[in-house]
Amino acid sequence: MKHNKDDMQKELRELKTTSSLNPQDKKAMISVIRKHARKKPKRKKLKQAAIWASTAAALFLAGILVFQMIDNDQSVLPADDHEGSEHDDNTDNKEPADNTNEEGINNTSDSPGFSVTEDGTKSKTIEVEGMEEEVTVTNYMLEPYGIHYQMEEFLGNYHIENEIIRHYSDADNTWVTFEVAEGAHIDDVVPEIQSQYSGDFSYTEEPAETSQNENPYLGIRQHFSDPPQGYYAYQIGENVLIIKYEYIIEAGDGMGPRLQSLRESIE
Repeated sequence: MKHNKDDMQKELRELKTTSSLNPQDKKAMISVIRKHARKKPKRKKLKQAAIWASTAAALFLAGILVFQMIDNDQSVLPADDHEGSEHDDNTDNKEPADNTNEEGINNTSDSPGFSVTEDGTKSKTIEVEGMEEEVTVTNYMLEPYGIHYQMEEFLGNYHIENEIIRHYSDADNTWVTFEVAEGAHIDDVVPEIQSQYSGDFSYTEEPAETSQNENPYLGIRQHFSDPPQGYYAYQIGENVLIIKYEYIIEAGDGMGPRLQSLRESIE
C-alpha cells in the first residue's frame, strides 16, 4: 500500500510544473489517480485471499490433530474393555467340549444330529441258564431317529464313530454296535450286511425273521460262530436299524438272554 502511494506522488510531482495546470496536465493527473485507485482493491483482495488461505490451512491442521487425538483415545482402551474385546473375538474359536469317556474315547458323532442320549437306569430281571438274575440297564435314545433301547451295565462303555455307536465291555471282548440306513428297505440292506460276514465260520445260521413278540418291527437275524457274532436288522419307518454283536465264547451262556433283553427293549 505504501509503495503504491509513493509511486502516485512521484508521478504527480512530475506532472506539476507550474502553479496552474493546463487541461492536458489535469487529465493526466486524473488518469494517474484513477490508475492507482484501481490497484488498491486488487491488493486488498490479494491480502484477503492470503488471510483466507492461512485460516483454511490452520483449520485443516487443527482437524488433523483432533482426529489423531480421537484415534489414540479409541486405540488405548481400559483393561476391562480389552478383556471384553478379546473375549468376543475368541467366541467362535472356543475349544470344543470334552466328550471323551473314562477310556479317553470320543463320544461325539462325525455327522451333525447323529447322537445317543442317556435317560436314566432301571433294574431288570433276566433268566440265565434257568436262574433269574437281576441286572441294571441304561435307557438310551438314538437321535435324530427317536429309537429307544436298553443296554446292560457291563456294556455301558460306548463311543460314536462314522455314525456307528459301539457299546463294549471293560475288557473290550464283548461289543454291540448300532447304525441306521436312512431311506432304505430291509430287503436291500440285509444282503449288504451278509457280505460283511464272509469269513470261514464253523457255524452259520440261516437268516430268519425276528419274533414279533420281542418288538413290533419287521426284522431279520443271523448268527455265526466262532467267535460268536451276528446281526439284527429292523425296518423302522423309512429307515433300517442295524445291530451287530460279537462276544467271546466264555460269555456265550449269558449273552443269549442279554441280547434277547436288548431286542425286547427296542421301541
